[in-house]
Amino acid sequence: MYSLRLLTKHINRSLIHKSFITNNKPKLVQVPRYYCTQNNPDYQLDDIVNDICKGDAELEKRLRVLTLEVEVMRQDGRCAPDYLKLDHWKHLLDLPSRNQRSNYLTFLWKTEKKRENQKRKKEERRIELENSPQEEEKEYPDDLLYGIKHQSLFLRIRDQSINYFDNYRALLAMIHGQSVVIDCSYEENMVWRETMNAAKQMTFVFGDNRIHKQPFNLHLCNVNLNGEFMKQLHKNIPSIDEPWFPLNIHTKSYLDVFPKEKLVYLTPHCREELTSFNPDDVYIIGCMVDKMNNEPLSLARAKRDGLRMAKLPLDRYLEWAPGSKKNLNINHMVPILLDLNFTGDWEYALRHVPRRKLMETKIVAMQKKFNSPNITKKDFLKSLHTSKKNNTLNFNDRKIKTRKSLYDDENI
Repeated sequence: MYSLRLLTKHINRSLIHKSFITNNKPKLVQVPRYYCTQNNPDYQLDDIVNDICKGDAELEKRLRVLTLEVEVMRQDGRCAPDYLKLDHWKHLLDLPSRNQRSNYLTFLWKTEKKRENQKRKKEERRIELENSPQEEEKEYPDDLLYGIKHQSLFLRIRDQSINYFDNYRALLAMIHGQSVVIDCSYEENMVWRETMNAAKQMTFVFGDNRIHKQPFNLHLCNVNLNGEFMKQLHKNIPSIDEPWFPLNIHTKSYLDVFPKEKLVYLTPHCREELTSFNPDDVYIIGCMVDKMNNEPLSLARAKRDGLRMAKLPLDRYLEWAPGSKKNLNINHMVPILLDLNFTGDWEYALRHVPRRKLMETKIVAMQKKFNSPNITKKDFLKSLHTSKKNNTLNFNDRKIKTRKSLYDDENI
């Protein structure tokens, strides 16, 4: 009897690329959508066991049991990726519970299917471009045709040229630009998935800073070069180790790089508000994702180092939704400071604050739900009561709910 996984494999093998040509229509090619799994010929389990275990019999036994657990998930039709890299197996060995391993495998499966579907869409666009109908023929021999592959009124600037221009502006900022520090000393206070999210946010920070009209001179301080944060950041930005790369990476503290009297630590837990951008100060932003740990670590670090502190004037310019935390990610903080330095307008700079944290978004969602014809007034009031009841969860329930949200990329 076929299991669900074997059945989906059998269906996928039967999907063959078919093409047909008609007199008036271009050639169409059916490209399958990847939902089911496919075997990878490069996958060699024995090589992975040798690389991880290195003769350790107990570790090899655990790894064999873990591979059997993953294979059972595949055979049962549950979400498990076809191919696991060496780092994936190492991280699975570090996860203590089966629930955590299942969540991690589901995350890897979603990522794998997303890449496969992106490849499918790219192939569809290529085929559509190849089979697109020909351009209109000239009515007279002296006519000019405008468009792709023909004449154009504008000079085409290629992506590589734009990339060189952005790098040049970022390199100029390293010489003449305003310095901003990203404190990377919170890796020990984050779980593995939070560290991955922090590395992804740092990737967005570098991209937003590089394309801005007036970029910052970014300094990453207290960096652990052998930590998971730098490993993931190197995967996201492979050229980060190159000598020409426009980013300063320091293993030492910011106190050893800049004068202490110029440093200002931005933390949402202090009382002083940042009224204006001072170009003589060097602002410090903590690189931390605090979904599991809500302690004011940045406030404690600033007090321990004896630094000045400030927070963004969010309450002065925005109406905050109840229950929303006022600690922003680094990929929100840096664009806010970039626009504030460039324009000096707080209302324009705070447009980078996520709309889901504001009261107006909550009101619009409530009105939309209330005006929906599919819900009665009784059900609407019942949903309000349920949402109020969910806000009174105990500590353990909130912790479990937070752990589930760590694998949601929309929270980044």
